[in-house]
Amino acid sequence: MADFLLKLEHIITNISDAIWPVFLPFILVVGAITSIRTIFIVQKKASYPSTLKLKNAIGPAAISLGAMIGTGAVVGVMGALSKLYAAGQHNIEALAIWALIGALIMVPVSYSETLNSKIMGKIPREYISTIISPKLGMFYAICFVALAVFGFGGFQFSGIDSVTAIVASKFMGIETTNIQRYLFIIVPVIIVVALLVLSKRHEIFMNAMTYMIGTAVALYFIFFTIFVIKTASFIPTYLNGMLEGMRNPVNAMIGVPLGFILGMQKIIQTAETGLGALAMAAQESDSKPREAAMIALIPTIVTVFVAIIVTSYIASYGVRNGIIHFPADTVTRLTQLFETAQDVTGVFGLIVFSIFTVLSALTTILGSYYYMTKLFKTNPINRNIAIYLILVIVSGTLAVFGANVVFEAVDLLLFVLCGINVTTLMIFTFKEWKKYRIDDQDLDGENKIAS
Repeated sequence: MADFLLKLEHIITNISDAIWPVFLPFILVVGAITSIRTIFIVQKKASYPSTLKLKNAIGPAAISLGAMIGTGAVVGVMGALSKLYAAGQHNIEALAIWALIGALIMVPVSYSETLNSKIMGKIPREYISTIISPKLGMFYAICFVALAVFGFGGFQFSGIDSVTAIVASKFMGIETTNIQRYLFIIVPVIIVVALLVLSKRHEIFMNAMTYMIGTAVALYFIFFTIFVIKTASFIPTYLNGMLEGMRNPVNAMIGVPLGFILGMQKIIQTAETGLGALAMAAQESDSKPREAAMIALIPTIVTVFVAIIVTSYIASYGVRNGIIHFPADTVTRLTQLFETAQDVTGVFGLIVFSIFTVLSALTTILGSYYYMTKLFKTNPINRNIAIYLILVIVSGTLAVFGANVVFEAVDLLLFVLCGINVTTLMIFTFKEWKKYRIDDQDLDGENKIAS
């Protein structure tokens, strides 16, 4: 079985490595065109002016943040840093600057996909089916469920598995095996998730967990502030590493910097920009298109900061102080990251990391079921539950025994989903948006009211 998983991992990796150097410039160009046309043409002609109201923003932003910010912000980014180091780029800080450059394009895409989705009043599967093809809409839905439940779910289970191993080792002096963690941690989590979904109480639990993750994120920012204050002398080294990494990149195929590819993958994966998740979440609120788009930026920007800046800074400090050693497997990477946090901030850092990882993992696992019910709302509920639980069981199992397969599959699915969704939105901004054009007199009246 191990040999099969290793071969499968290599096949997926080779496909992903061949596709991403070509896909990266494509998605940057298409994303930029979509954002520019949406903000300067579609927004002005097909939506009314609106302002961001705090009372309308807190709930949706908190729910989106809870579903969005998972252990991929830590586990996924650490995996990318390890891969970059293994390729010969020892200035791993370069990933952060490349990712932020990509975010300049992809964060406006988050705004655009939410705005356009609200204008159409459709979720991605629906507008892809209308604008391009129903078959492509179905293919998108299948790939999204595979990514959200199997791919992102695998990241979450991997995080829970790693935290369990770390806590057992640090506080109990017990070295656990893979099978022990699977039977006594992963399986019980799967059972709890199954019971919540089968009892139809997952939404109540997720809403409660969402506000808990808000607290965890706040603690995470407090921890990072303390970490930065205590390591202030390291900031110039971190910034210099960024610049050196950019000046001396390790290139992938056709000369595209590997750091840029990995950074873009993590932006799309962690902040879910261009995937359609924000567009689906927006349909649940009563807010106007422009307000919904502004609300979508809040969890996107928070997630980008947590995933890229926070994780890369702590990892950089750990590597340069001999605490973190890349390349390494998932559990080792996370263990050394926790040790870095504890080395600077004491037990507080270890506790915050553990709370953040577990809570964000649970909300993301349950959040993936929400997306499935939206994409396949015509399916009998029991069929959706059965498919969801099968994918959860597979992702939980592979998280312990074949985590790298999950990580590589995620990178491939990101390409498929982002490519389909953003291309469809670009087509909408050239032609289809005119069906939703608002009369100029109505817009003038709304502008006067807004001003």
